[in-house]
Amino acid sequence: MKTEERFKDSALSPKERAEDLLPRLTLREKVGQVNQKLYGFQSYTCNGEHVKLADSFKEEVEKWGGLGVLYGLYRADPWANKDYTTGLTGVNAIRAYNLAQHYVLEHSRFGIPMLMSSECPHGHQALDGYLLPVNLGMGAAWNPKLVEEGFKVVGEQQKEMGVDFALVSMLDILRDPRWGRSEECYGEDPYLCGQNAAAAVKGCASAGLEVVAKHFCAQGETTGGVNASAARIGERELREIHLPAMKEAVKAGATGVMAAYNEIDGVPCHANEWLLKDVLREGAWF
Repeated sequence: MKTEERFKDSALSPKERAEDLLPRLTLREKVGQVNQKLYGFQSYTCNGEHVKLADSFKEEVEKWGGLGVLYGLYRADPWANKDYTTGLTGVNAIRAYNLAQHYVLEHSRFGIPMLMSSECPHGHQALDGYLLPVNLGMGAAWNPKLVEEGFKVVGEQQKEMGVDFALVSMLDILRDPRWGRSEECYGEDPYLCGQNAAAAVKGCASAGLEVVAKHFCAQGETTGGVNASAARIGERELREIHLPAMKEAVKAGATGVMAAYNEIDGVPCHANEWLLKDVLREGAWF
C-alpha cells in the first residue's frame, strides 16, 4: 500500500487510518463527517417496488462532500409519517440502504461510507421491527436477563439492516408520573434502572451493534412533570439517583451518549462542562 493511501489499508488500525485521512479533509468535509442532521425517513420516496432518493438527501451529501451519519432511515411511526404504503420493508429496505450508501460513496472524494443510526427506545422502530414492551413494562418484570435476551434480537435485526448505532433510552429515572416520557424509564429505582441499562447494552452489543445511551442526565427529574424542564436538584441527589444507570451502561460497553434536554442547576446538559468532562469522560463518579 502506497504511503499516500494509508487510510485505505485495512491492515492498519482504525486510529492509524483516521490519522492519515483527517488532514486530507477540508473543514467542510470534516463538519459533514460529524453531521447527523438529516432525517433518513425524509430522504427517500417509495412507490411500490420503486425507491428514489429525495433531492434533500442529495443536496446534503453534495453540500458536505459526504455524509457522516444518516439517522432513522427505517423509522416508521406517526412522527415519521411512514406506513406500509410509504415506508420501507423487505427488499425495499435493502434497496434504500444501497441507494443511499452508493450515492454517498460516489460523492465523497475519499470514498468514505456513511454510518447509520436508528431509534431503539424499546426495540427496532421500523416496519416489521422487533418490538419489546416499553421500558416501564420491562422494569415491572424485574428480569434484566430477559431484557438482555430481547435486545439481542433487536441488535441482530438492526445489524442485518446495516445499522451501526442503536439510540437506546435507558438512563432516565422516573421521578414524576406526570412526565409525558415516563414510559422511557425502567422505573424509579436507580439499581433496577442500572441493571436493565446494562442488560440492554449487552444485548445489542452481542450482535455487534454500537449503543448510544440516552438521555444524560436527570431528564426524568423534571419541574412539575414538564418535558425538558429544569432538574432542580443538588449533586448528592444527582449522584445517588441519576448517575448509576450511566455508570452501568458504560461498564457494560456503551460507546456513545446523548445529552439530555434539561438543565441542571441552571446549566443545560449539552453545555455542562463539569457533567461531560469531569463526570462522564473521567469517570469521577465510578
